[in-house]
Amino acid sequence: MRWTVYYILAYVALGFQIGLSPYVRYQGAEPNLALLAVIYIAINAPRDAALLAAFGIGVLQDLLSAQQPGLYALSYGLVAMFVAGAQHVVYREHPLTHFSLALVGGLVTMCVLVLHDWLIPPLKATVEGHTVIAAVRVSPATLFTGALYTAVLAPLLIGGLQRVKGLFNFKPQRRRAKPW
Repeated sequence: MRWTVYYILAYVALGFQIGLSPYVRYQGAEPNLALLAVIYIAINAPRDAALLAAFGIGVLQDLLSAQQPGLYALSYGLVAMFVAGAQHVVYREHPLTHFSLALVGGLVTMCVLVLHDWLIPPLKATVEGHTVIAAVRVSPATLFTGALYTAVLAPLLIGGLQRVKGLFNFKPQRRRAKPW
């Protein structure tokens, strides 16, 4: 896998997600373009490279978001483990595969975020004037809508990325010889 092209994809996906999110929101939910990049890499790259790439995109999104550090890295790592494990079973170029993997990935990310909010509630912020501001929580319904929104966009975006798969130079994993 060409890591330079991976960094460019991560940069563009996160840049579009930050830049376009105010304009493409639907009832407060926004598509997760970084998750689509994770799914694209995990469905095509060898397992080790896919897990490392997914974790890297998650760390970058953690640095750019208001969530606790590590939540997106954990959820994208889990999604990459699922997708990389299923890449030999699914048809990589089929739009239904892209939709279903994006939906499952969005639901995994949603579960990690909701579970974290449930276990560790956000702290209340104070301002210099001693005014207590209630902590902002994203509702599970908004996260679910965002997962559906991401899944609807997945066939278009991942399908378009599949056409330029040669830029990434994905190589299949080498099979180890059986010991017997």
